[in-house]
Amino acid sequence: MKQTLTLSRWHKVAERLNAGSKERETRVLAALTATAVSPWNKEGVEAKAAEVMEHAKAYLDVIEAATTAVARIRSALALRNVELGISGRLAEADAANRRVKLYRELLDKQGMDMVKPADMRLVPTTVVANEPYSFGRRAGSTITLAIADKTLLDELRAKLAHDQTRAHALLDEVADANREKLELDLDTKLMEIAGLAA
Repeated sequence: MKQTLTLSRWHKVAERLNAGSKERETRVLAALTATAVSPWNKEGVEAKAAEVMEHAKAYLDVIEAATTAVARIRSALALRNVELGISGRLAEADAANRRVKLYRELLDKQGMDMVKPADMRLVPTTVVANEPYSFGRRAGSTITLAIADKTLLDELRAKLAHDQTRAHALLDEVADANREKLELDLDTKLMEIAGLAA
């Protein structure tokens, strides 16, 4: 049966088909490999076994159709994503977001207690008065240097704002592109699992 859905909706259909298929795989495995009876329960075993097998065969049929449909859906989505440039935009947005994370971390870790290298000559040799005596090895006082100057920090703020804006724009473009429609055939026995049954 022909279905025309948005790309994002086809992604959801593929997820549902995968989930439904896995659920049925568990049932088929249990039915065909773990159906157990007590030795005293011999009455009607053949009929019950035949019924279990018929259910398992029906599930196998659905599993085969679902896995084939998911492969077709993913292939069609991959082709459409290339046509629309979705993968490229996602890769660019990911790169921008990674830079944003780094810039933000660098800016957030600039502490008020950091000392500029030029000001180090003004820092007394003994910074901490009355350090408690310990029996272990004494660690000397350390000072964290403010290596990044104002120019670099301002540059990082500007880059952060630019990359953050660019990442948002790219992800908005991806969301818009995912509203594009795609028509595919879907087996009628999969409509309920796919969440498309009326």
